[in-house]
Amino acid sequence: MTADTPSTLEAQPQGQSPPSTAYSAFTTSQKRFIITMISLASLFSPLSGQIYYPVMPTLVQNYHLTPALINLTITTYMILQGLAPSFMGTFADSGGRRPAYIVAFTIYTAANIGLALQNSYPALMILRCIQSAGSSGTIAFGYGVIADIATPAERGHYIGPMAAGVMIAPAIGPVVGGLLSRYLGWRAVFWFLVVVSGGYLVVFVLVVPETGRVVVGDGREPPAEWWRMSVWQWVTARRRRRRRRRRRPSSGGGMVEGGGGGGGGRPGTTRGDDRHRRKLAFPNPLPAFAILLEMDALIIISFVGLAMLANVALLTSTPTLFGKLYGLNVLQIGLCFLPLGVGACIGAILNGKLLDFNYRRTAHRLGITVDRKKGEDLRRFPIEQTRLQTFFPIMALATLTFLPYGWVLQQRAHLAVPLILQFIMGFSFIAALNTLNTLLVDLFPDRAATASAACNLVRCWLGAVGAAVIDYMLNGMGWGWCFTFLGLVLAAGLGLMWVEYKRGMGWREKRFLKRNPNPPPDNIHLDDIHGGREGLVEDNTHGEIRVVYEVSQ
Repeated sequence: MTADTPSTLEAQPQGQSPPSTAYSAFTTSQKRFIITMISLASLFSPLSGQIYYPVMPTLVQNYHLTPALINLTITTYMILQGLAPSFMGTFADSGGRRPAYIVAFTIYTAANIGLALQNSYPALMILRCIQSAGSSGTIAFGYGVIADIATPAERGHYIGPMAAGVMIAPAIGPVVGGLLSRYLGWRAVFWFLVVVSGGYLVVFVLVVPETGRVVVGDGREPPAEWWRMSVWQWVTARRRRRRRRRRRPSSGGGMVEGGGGGGGGRPGTTRGDDRHRRKLAFPNPLPAFAILLEMDALIIISFVGLAMLANVALLTSTPTLFGKLYGLNVLQIGLCFLPLGVGACIGAILNGKLLDFNYRRTAHRLGITVDRKKGEDLRRFPIEQTRLQTFFPIMALATLTFLPYGWVLQQRAHLAVPLILQFIMGFSFIAALNTLNTLLVDLFPDRAATASAACNLVRCWLGAVGAAVIDYMLNGMGWGWCFTFLGLVLAAGLGLMWVEYKRGMGWREKRFLKRNPNPPPDNIHLDDIHGGREGLVEDNTHGEIRVVYEVSQ
């Protein structure tokens, strides 16, 4: 192919479904309820980490330990927080979302009961690990649910609230933990988690439906097995089956049983739904590690890890630095996390709308009609460039705010100054990371929970590194140069993301061809995609709009 010969890439509907088939049968109100529930679920992992900080001095005194030994409970928590989703994410992708959520919250609630009752340091350490293992998969599950029910054109809209929920925890966790510990004792912190997680589990079992596409497809019918259904679905299906028994006489004068092979029986049990009868797979971390072998995923996840390292360093250093500089007590320090959390919530919600707007804008420029019902085939859509166009300016803002942060503290500026900077960093950090998480779901829609688990692994482990080294960096480099160095690391990471911007679509196409050795012929050479310039041409014969990549020299 020469530079003067443009290649033609057709934009086709997703899969081979008939035109009337929607991507998801869930209504808008149902989607909003599901997103609300998974957003609440995603709170528990970061909340359990942040609510623990005010309890630590009390535990040091009660168990007659050094602060270093209590700090080990944080390190082990973050290690399990990164590792556990690698097991549970694969489980959720292959066996369904509901079983994964129920298992996770059962483990988490039981661990909190144990933490509230334990009286020894070894028990504290072990139960904190179990607590982390139970809660940490919920974020990966959430991204999987969004991939189940939302088309690419609306994923930003739904990921925004979930990401906002995740970022609320660092703001409210220390405040809640400080209040409970101060007025009711440290055990009240864990009893509080027992009550809220147990209550959530009951509501989830009762009303939240299965969304996993390997189990229910587009969600038009409930799962084939009763134990995969919510209680509400089971009761509804039972009533529907009884009505059909009364209303549909068979040719022999009898009644047609719901659940027979004739197609008029119990939802989810017809012959056409047998493909959704899946056994629960044993949790396997290897698929999550395999995601890291994909070049585009590795770049995205590596940058998320670097950003989390810087963010955790910021969060971890705040209590120490603000306590020294401004003489704040534990409760006042907890309140200082509010600007960061509020900024993050605003950033997540606004960025979600921005992502959807930019998706529609790109589709319009390429002559593609956005279908929120069916979704679009992203194989020939420049999704990497579409998402990252909003990422670069937002992340540049975060980097530029990070550079002077340490110097502001070193010069002992008024408390309002670092809090304003933290608000800006919270806004820009979560908006940028929200963009990358959305892109990761776009790249691996059939393995969204597994890909999110791989991201969580790197994110948490690099975050643990940030928590471990920040004190040494502050003491060795000084406050100003410490945060300047972290800002420069983020700037270098932007260069890495530029590589993904330019070459990501080619890597995605190679992965598609590897998994689909005999795709429809399109006369495309992969190397011609890199650095191409998109244009449009209309095929009047078939009434189709085709995306053209005119490859430059």
